[in-house]
Amino acid sequence: MNADAPSGFQSVVARAMKSKLGVGASKFHTGGEAGPTDTVYLGTFKKSAVLQAGGFNEKYIRAQDWELNHRLRLNNGVIWFDPRLIVTYRPRESFPKLAKQYFEYGRWRRAVSRAHPGTVNFRYLAPPVALILSLISLILGVIVDPIFFAIVISYLLLLIIGGLFEGKSLFEKLRLPSVFLTMHMSWGLGFLTSPRNLLQD
Repeated sequence: MNADAPSGFQSVVARAMKSKLGVGASKFHTGGEAGPTDTVYLGTFKKSAVLQAGGFNEKYIRAQDWELNHRLRLNNGVIWFDPRLIVTYRPRESFPKLAKQYFEYGRWRRAVSRAHPGTVNFRYLAPPVALILSLISLILGVIVDPIFFAIVISYLLLLIIGGLFEGKSLFEKLRLPSVFLTMHMSWGLGFLTSPRNLLQD
C-alpha cells in the first residue's frame, strides 16, 4: 500500500501510515524485502486456495483481509509480499474521518482476535495498552500524585520525537504527533469497546 497525497492533512496521514510508530512493522505499510508475511493489502489469490480455506467471510465489514489471510496461512498457504506491486491509497482528509476509520479498525481487529486468538500480537495490542496506561496515568496523577503524569507525558514525548524524525517538512513534523495520537487512541478505543456480537450484527 503506497499511502500518498500531494499536500495538506492527507499527506501527514500518509506519512504516519508508512511509519512503524503509526502502524507497526507490517511490510505492506512500511515496505521491505519480498517474502512471506502475515497479510497484504488488496492481495490476489488463487480461487482454489480461498475455497479450501473456507471462502471469503462476508460477515466482516472491516479486517476481511486479515481474517482471510490468517485462514489461508492456517491452511498451509503462503502470503507473499512483493514490493514491486504498488497500489496508491488516498488517506482520510480530516481528523474526524481518520478517527472513525481507526476506531472501526480496532473494533473489527478485536473481532478477528476473538475468532482467531493466534492472530493477537504486540502490534495490535499496543494501541489499547497505550490508551489504558494513559488513562490510568491521568487519573492517578490527579488523585494520587503528579508523578504519575510521567507515563502519559513520556508517551506524548515519544509521539513528538517520532514526528520530528518521520516528518519531511515542518508542517508534517508539527502535525504528525496529533495524527499518531488520533490513530492510536481511536484504534485502542475501538478494540476495547468492540462488542462480542459484532459479527452477528
